[in-house]
Amino acid sequence: MSTTARRSASGLDLHVHTGDGSGAAPIVALHPWFGCWQFWLPVVELMPERDWVLVDMYSGAATIPADDNAFDGLAAAITSAIEEYTDQPVVLMGNSTGGLLAQVIAIAGRPPLDSLVLVGTGATAAGVKAPFRATLGEWLDAGGDAAPASTAAVVRSLVYRDPPAADMALYAEAVETADYPFLSAVLRGVLGGDVVDGLPQISVPTLVIRGAEDAARTEEHVATLMAGIPDCRAVEIPFAGHSPQVDTPAEVDAALRDLLGGRA
Repeated sequence: MSTTARRSASGLDLHVHTGDGSGAAPIVALHPWFGCWQFWLPVVELMPERDWVLVDMYSGAATIPADDNAFDGLAAAITSAIEEYTDQPVVLMGNSTGGLLAQVIAIAGRPPLDSLVLVGTGATAAGVKAPFRATLGEWLDAGGDAAPASTAAVVRSLVYRDPPAADMALYAEAVETADYPFLSAVLRGVLGGDVVDGLPQISVPTLVIRGAEDAARTEEHVATLMAGIPDCRAVEIPFAGHSPQVDTPAEVDAALRDLLGGRA
């Protein structure tokens, strides 16, 4: 699946797939931390008729200070990049950290959204499974000098089964070459984030997707999103982990098409 790389004025690298020109709302996809923008490609391949914008959020390190405001700075950069790309409403889709960023953007009400898709995420980091936190902690404690095995472990924690070796090497390289201070600064914002009180302000149709084998997020995280977002539905996908778009792209494609209906 071919994409065209472009850099937004806000400094984020975007990987754009142009669909069939139908005019349907573009899908903007935000990857998980310790994943990468390529995590979305299996679903893009199944929905090639749609315009997709895959945001490389690690590229934010070039312009966003790695401080206590890094998470909010990244949300602002994503907002600016979307507004630069189009003035029409978009489908905003986020996995894990990308999902929390998507919630922050949706609550703010800018840019305009067609719908919201939250994958393997929650409105707060409270209740994230302890083994997952421990895996992240080991990687972070290495201070940017994590052993390859540690990086592989943190990437594997996002999926239920190992992807093909070439894909796994690509995913691990994305993490290994990312800017450690920026990664850790954004992650601190995630771990301290809580948008539960803002969920009722999300005014667009929302789909929550959770892999049944998610190593991080629980059914309680889904229940909180369902209770807080006015127009919200949820689907749980068997044999999928924290990033089901990698494990089970066909099932994610089906759930997305169900949400979008005739617009897909």
